[in-house]
Amino acid sequence: MAARRGVGPFAIAAVALAVAFVATYLFFVGTYVGQIVDERAFVGASEQHDTVYRIAGMVLDNVPYVAIGGGILIALTVGMVTRRFKHLAVALAAGTVAVIAAELAKHVFLVRAETGATDLLDNSFPSGHATVVAAAGFAVFVVSPPRWRPLAAVLGGGFAVLTGILLVIQQWHRPSDVVAAFMLVAVCGCLAGIALLLWRVPEADPPARSLRALWWVAGLSAIASAIAFVIIFITVENHGSHLQVAYVGGGTAILAVGSSLATAGNGLYRRIS
Repeated sequence: MAARRGVGPFAIAAVALAVAFVATYLFFVGTYVGQIVDERAFVGASEQHDTVYRIAGMVLDNVPYVAIGGGILIALTVGMVTRRFKHLAVALAAGTVAVIAAELAKHVFLVRAETGATDLLDNSFPSGHATVVAAAGFAVFVVSPPRWRPLAAVLGGGFAVLTGILLVIQQWHRPSDVVAAFMLVAVCGCLAGIALLLWRVPEADPPARSLRALWWVAGLSAIASAIAFVIIFITVENHGSHLQVAYVGGGTAILAVGSSLATAGNGLYRRIS
């Protein structure tokens, strides 16, 4: 009975995140204004210093190996050493589903509307790279014992956010692609939590520490992103204007979503052993 009661928050969060994912797609990929906001952040990111651009390229070239190889290796090691086999199975299943869903969404189910905002019509929503990194971080987070889970959330979320911003700088993805990838992994993470509860994983004693301070990071980043969005929105017809403002807004949006999901996820899982 206790397990069933605990399912509620995970189910509500999963539905809310799925709705947010769809809303993000409909606005940023399906409307003229949304595409303009996203595209200005994308173009603004391209104006970064050559050194930053080169570093971003070097990091991203190795991200799949670090995320998949390193993430899975750490998750397997922790899961085996701590004998948390249920957590390991659920974590790997959730990550696999998230990556497959991202690829199907991007290449099969979702298309980029021709609104006239940009000539780049290939759909890149959601980001596969960001999905892989976030899924790897989630796998390590789930298999970690409760006392280490907050640290895993911070490190995994930080790596995902950094990768997402570098993806925009390197011109591989727009900000909305990265944000959507985080949401998709979070949905799968909520389903994983439901699976663990129904599998009757013991309750954590004591519960994992909360990450209240990270809410400040999420909140301040969200405010900065919102201000940038308003500036771009009211100057939507001034093509090519405020590119750096848009870039900062896109970067802080990635930071806001990444940090808030890491904090909320830690909160949802804090009583799961």
